[in-house]
Amino acid sequence: MDIKLLHARSPCLVDANIFIYYLAGSSPDCKSFLQRIANGEIVGYLTTVIIAEVLHRRMIGEAVAKGLVTPNKPLNSLKANPALIQKLAEHSLEIQKLLSLPLGVIQVEQNDITRSHTLRRTHGLFVNDSINLACAERMGLTNVVTNDSDFGRVPGIDLWKPTDV
Repeated sequence: MDIKLLHARSPCLVDANIFIYYLAGSSPDCKSFLQRIANGEIVGYLTTVIIAEVLHRRMIGEAVAKGLVTPNKPLNSLKANPALIQKLAEHSLEIQKLLSLPLGVIQVEQNDITRSHTLRRTHGLFVNDSINLACAERMGLTNVVTNDSDFGRVPGIDLWKPTDV
């Protein structure tokens, strides 16, 4: 469903790709959606796994944008030269800005990891998606805002997607 049609006051899990599109400036839909969270119109949640995903992806993007590594195998380049990582700070500032939004942060618990195994086997989800979904289930969240169609394989989950990416 169109992200713009998510009902006011709806609680939802916000997946990493929504933040990535926003930070990259590539989706007005994601920008508007996060503005709705900032205004208190939507109740958004993210997990500690989502925070780590966004940090990781933005760190890699920052290294490429600064010309410290090439887009071809940037992880290998950073692993081979960890001093480059010490030159990266913008990704941390971006996350601090995002975390200033009124978002609920869901800590991953041991039972979420256990539940994620079943979600992976039953619905063919990747590890991080299954952990995030287990956290969402524990919190009673059925709305997932993402551009990842994999969540659509899970009965009872309502997907809300940007239409401009």
